[in-house]
Amino acid sequence: MKRTEDLNYYELLEVAYDASPFEVHQAYKEMIQLYHDDSLASYSFFSKEEREGILTRLDEAYSTLMDERRRSHYDQLLLERGILEKAAPSQRDRTKVSLMYDAKRFAANTALRIRDRLKPIASSNPVIQEILANDVLSGNDLRKIRDELGISLEEIAEMVKVRIVYLHAIENDQFEKTPSRLFLKGFLRAYAQCMGLDADAVASRYLKRIHD
Repeated sequence: MKRTEDLNYYELLEVAYDASPFEVHQAYKEMIQLYHDDSLASYSFFSKEEREGILTRLDEAYSTLMDERRRSHYDQLLLERGILEKAAPSQRDRTKVSLMYDAKRFAANTALRIRDRLKPIASSNPVIQEILANDVLSGNDLRKIRDELGISLEEIAEMVKVRIVYLHAIENDQFEKTPSRLFLKGFLRAYAQCMGLDADAVASRYLKRIHD
C-alpha cells in the first residue's frame, strides 16, 4: 500500500494515464468535494493538517494534468522512471468521456438522518457491542455490524461518497486495494461514522493488524 505522498498524479485523482481533460476535471471535482471541510466524509475523519495536505496535492495534480505542456513533461518523467510503459497520447487526442461511478449520492441531510437513526440501534444492540468490545477489529467484524444494522454497502457508499470498491476491500481485509494508509484510515472513519459508531475507535482497532 502506497503512502499518499508516493501516489503519482494519476493515481491520486484515480484516472487513467490517457484520461481526457474532461475526466481529469470531473475527478478533481469529486476529490475536492470528498476532502473539503464541509464534506460528510471529511468532517472529523481527517485532521485539518491531513486535509490540507491532500487538497494541496490534488491542486498540484489538477494544475499539471490540465496543462498540456506540463502534463507532457510529467508523462515523460513517469516514462523515464518506468511507471509509464509508453508515451501517453497528447491531450487533444484523449477521448472525452464521462467518469462512471458505482452509486448515486444521497443528499447530505439524508445521510445525517440515517446516521442519527442507526446510532441508538448500534449502542443498544448486544451483538454489535460484543464485537466492539474487541481490541482488534476485522473486515468481517464490520460486515457483521453492518448486517445487524440492516444497511447495505451501496447505501454507505452513497452516504460517505467513497467508491464501493474500497468499502468491499475494507470488509474483505484487502488493504492493498486502497490508495494509501491515510486514505484507508479516512474510509474506515467514514464507514464507521455513518453507522453511528465511534469512528476513531473503529479505525484504530482495524488498523492494528496492518504493518507499515
